[in-house]
Amino acid sequence: MNGNAPVVIRSPACKRYELKYGGCVRISFDIDDTLICDSSVPTEQHVSWWRRWRYPERLRRGTRSLMTALIRRRCKIWIYTSSGRCPRYLKSWFASFGIPVEGVVNLDRHERTVGLRGPSKFPPAFGIDLHIDDSAGVAMEGADHRFPVLVIAPQDSGWVERVLTEVDARITSNAHWSARQLAAPSRPFHVKRIFRDCLARVSPSDRRIPSYAVGGIKPDPA
Repeated sequence: MNGNAPVVIRSPACKRYELKYGGCVRISFDIDDTLICDSSVPTEQHVSWWRRWRYPERLRRGTRSLMTALIRRRCKIWIYTSSGRCPRYLKSWFASFGIPVEGVVNLDRHERTVGLRGPSKFPPAFGIDLHIDDSAGVAMEGADHRFPVLVIAPQDSGWVERVLTEVDARITSNAHWSARQLAAPSRPFHVKRIFRDCLARVSPSDRRIPSYAVGGIKPDPA
């Protein structure tokens, strides 16, 4: 392993979560050019019309169905972005169309946890088992620092199937994960919690969008 790689420390919060819920598989997604692409990529809109002033960005087609399928596999959804988007904004946005996001790593949290001299993304520091990204540079960092990255190009129309195939293969090949899939009890559907998340108030500062345009040049270690 690269000698400059950050030390992986499983946070107390991660350990408490595993003790409570059995340590389900964590999947993280990049945002820009992965879940939010330029106008050439088909999109979907599940946000109610009266809330679109707050959540104006449109997600790549297939995002909600993919995340729903992952949740059925007892996976936990994370967002890992190099942008400055506020975690509260992202969680409430996804909650508005029924997707619970367990955790968000933005640029600020990444730099506070990993530092300025580490890789541009380092999912193991947050207990993430698989990261989905459009950047070949992040995949190279994954190879150097030994964390799995699935590269999904914006033009890949079969991206949902590719992600599910990769996740299923990893669950099947890991006896511990497979056992957790069978043993973990189903969690109740908390209508009140989801409704509260949907109505979470977001200040204007929470709605920050990256300074670079989607589809343009963004920070990339490649």
